[in-house]
Amino acid sequence: MIDHLRALAVFSSVADAGSFRAAAKKLGLSASVVSHHVTSLERYLDTPLIYRTTRKLSLTAAGEQLAGSARAMLRSAEEGFSEVGHQTSNPTGLLTVTAPAIMQYARFVTRTSTFMKHNPNAEISMSFTDRRINLVEEGFDLGLRVGRLEDSSLMSKKLAEGRLHLCASPDYLRSKSPIRQPRDLEKLEAIDLAGVSRPVILTKSGRERKQHSVHMPYRITVDSGFAARRMAEEGCGIVVMPDFFVRERIAEGHLMELLPDWRAPSYGIYAVWPPNSGTNRLRSAYVDFVGAISKTEPQTDRNMRN
Repeated sequence: MIDHLRALAVFSSVADAGSFRAAAKKLGLSASVVSHHVTSLERYLDTPLIYRTTRKLSLTAAGEQLAGSARAMLRSAEEGFSEVGHQTSNPTGLLTVTAPAIMQYARFVTRTSTFMKHNPNAEISMSFTDRRINLVEEGFDLGLRVGRLEDSSLMSKKLAEGRLHLCASPDYLRSKSPIRQPRDLEKLEAIDLAGVSRPVILTKSGRERKQHSVHMPYRITVDSGFAARRMAEEGCGIVVMPDFFVRERIAEGHLMELLPDWRAPSYGIYAVWPPNSGTNRLRSAYVDFVGAISKTEPQTDRNMRN
């Protein structure tokens, strides 16, 4: 039957146009090709569909019945194409997203709100957790990652970039010798947050652009950004964290930035998704929207915050 659907569409056009020539002109085919499709359909059904005379063309009873069914089929197809086309320009459905808990402080939350306002038929379910999620096993459409990407098997797109800061509490620093050079950091305790590379490479600001590799003694290792920041504020040691997560705490005096003339490495915020997950129009629209906004904003500490 599938092989005859094209012939059925041609027959419907002939029935509506009233002649082979008019149908051929509408379809962009030759009259002989149109006639061939109708003839093949009559052979398949083993019944005449059209009365052919030298003056005019008319449908048989079977032809009238089939023409009605053909018109209904074509209307359904057009409605289906229209619905899918509408979804392409206006994404619909549910998008499941996982992100590190500290990204509640990043500006992408505001960007997500804007995306939802622009796409009223979309739904998003977001899970903020510091546990590293396996997207495939746990059924997430999209993951957001801060720092370096460890799983090269995932598809990815860089959304934004920021700078890491070395911080410690004022009370902790008052109890230690002054920190004037990168090597002084190696005498202090450090809190390791998963995802921050060891050692920390510092680059001197200015023309010299000197680099120093700092090997700090890590006494505490955590996988929670909130816990690492709180421990640093309570005097447990130095922490290396994204700018958007510590900027306010530095401004409020809970933390102090160390060696401001030396720049810690930059970091990326990435969207990642499974490579064999097919085409997800909502996911693509969301990633493109968030990424496009990021590229139009200056990459400053302030832009990475709420």
